[in-house]
Amino acid sequence: MKFITKKRPLQARFKGGFTLLEMLVAVSVMTLVIYVLYALFDQTQDALKKNASEVDVNEGGRAALEMIVRELSQMEVSGYPPVMDLQSGAVLSGSKSFHSRSTPGNLPLMLAYQPDALTSEGTTEDLEQGFRTNILQDFTFTSRGGLGFDITSYRVVNAENGIGTLGRFMTSGSLHSTDPRSSMVNKTLAFNLQFDSVVNQPSESEVFQPITDGVIHFRITAFDQFGREIMATVPRLNPLGLNLQRLNPKGKPLYGVRTDRPVDGTLVQELEGQTRAWFYGALPSYFDLEIGVIDPKVLEQVRALPPQFQASFLGQKINKVSLFRQRVPIRQLR
Repeated sequence: MKFITKKRPLQARFKGGFTLLEMLVAVSVMTLVIYVLYALFDQTQDALKKNASEVDVNEGGRAALEMIVRELSQMEVSGYPPVMDLQSGAVLSGSKSFHSRSTPGNLPLMLAYQPDALTSEGTTEDLEQGFRTNILQDFTFTSRGGLGFDITSYRVVNAENGIGTLGRFMTSGSLHSTDPRSSMVNKTLAFNLQFDSVVNQPSESEVFQPITDGVIHFRITAFDQFGREIMATVPRLNPLGLNLQRLNPKGKPLYGVRTDRPVDGTLVQELEGQTRAWFYGALPSYFDLEIGVIDPKVLEQVRALPPQFQASFLGQKINKVSLFRQRVPIRQLR
C-alpha cells in the first residue's frame, strides 16, 4: 500500500500564529496603554492628596473661626465701676473688657506680589508695589462665666518668620470672696490686674491650648454700627456715644477727648500701622476676624528651610494660604 503525503506550504503551516513584528507592535501598544493609565492614576492620586490637604486646611481654619466667633459673640463688659487710670489720670468707664494689639516680637510679613489682595496694613510704597502684608495680632476679652466673668485670650504662639500655632487661654476673673476684708479692695483695679496678667502671658507659654497650626495671618478689627473701622488715626463721631481717646505711638494725644464723662476706650497708633485698642465699660458694635492658614505641605517645606530663606520661599506661596473672615456682632455693648 502506498501512502501519498502532501506537503503544505510554509506560510500555511504558520497561519495561526503571530510574527515577531506583530508581537513587538502588540507589546508596544500595551506598554503605551499601561503608561497612560498609570499617568492618569498618578494624577488622580495627586489630586486626591491635594484635595485632602485643602480639606484639612479648610476644616482646621473653619473650626478655629467658629470657636472664636462663638465665644467672641458672647463678650460682655465686666461690669465693675469706673476707676481712675493711674498713668493718664483719666477716669475709665469700667474695668478692662477688651484688648487687642500686634503680638510683640511678630513683625508684618510681606508675602507676594498680589495686586488683587491689597490691604491697608502696608505702607504707601508697599501698596504701590502690590505686596500683601500679613499681620499677627492677639486679643483678650471678658465674657460671663459660671463664677462671674471669664477672661479669654487668643494668640499665635511659637511664631517663627510669621507662622505659628493659634492658641487659646482662659481663666476666671471672678472676685467673689467670703473674706470681709474683700469689701475694702477696689474690685475694678483688682480685675484689671487679672486681665493684664493674661495679656502679659509670654507667647512661648504652654498655658495656651493649641487650636490649629500653620497660622500666618490673625487680625481683629473693631467697627461701629455703620461698618466704619474704629482707628486711632481717624476721629469719627461715634453714633453709640463712645468716648474714645486716641494716642500716637509715644502715648501723646492725637485728638481731644471729652472730659465731662469717663473714657470708654483707648486707641494707640502702633509703629506697624495697626491700632492697639482697649475698651472698658463699653464695646464696639462689630468685630471683623481674619485667619490665614497655610497648606500643611508648604508649612513642612518652610520649616525644613534655613530661617534666612523661609520668608523668600513664603513670598512665592501666597496662593497656598486659605483666608477665613467673618464679622461678629456684639450683643451687649454696655
